[in-house]
Amino acid sequence: MDDLNKKLADILNNPESMNRVKEMAESILSQNESPPQDDSVFGNVNSDELMNIMSIVSKLNQKNDDARTNLLSALKPHLSEPKREKVDTAIKILRLLDLLPILKESGILGKLI
Repeated sequence: MDDLNKKLADILNNPESMNRVKEMAESILSQNESPPQDDSVFGNVNSDELMNIMSIVSKLNQKNDDARTNLLSALKPHLSEPKREKVDTAIKILRLLDLLPILKESGILGKLI
């Protein structure tokens, strides 16, 4: 589970990876018949799995009106820099935890959870 969270966070924090995801989604949506690239982020992922991943990534990028994250964000200006970084990490973790039910329903995690 930690590995999946780390991989998702790495993809979200890396603009190049996000561009690759966007390009893959655009190629699927445009019905492009070119073969998939072997050096892609996801390797051999079918289109249904890719669409599930895209919906999850889009939900990660959405601004949630969550009371927990709102409170943490409101406290940030009153904290020292190291604690601000910890708050940012906590917010990312909360957002990932909010995605857990979606990941379970999508079947992306298989038998992991």
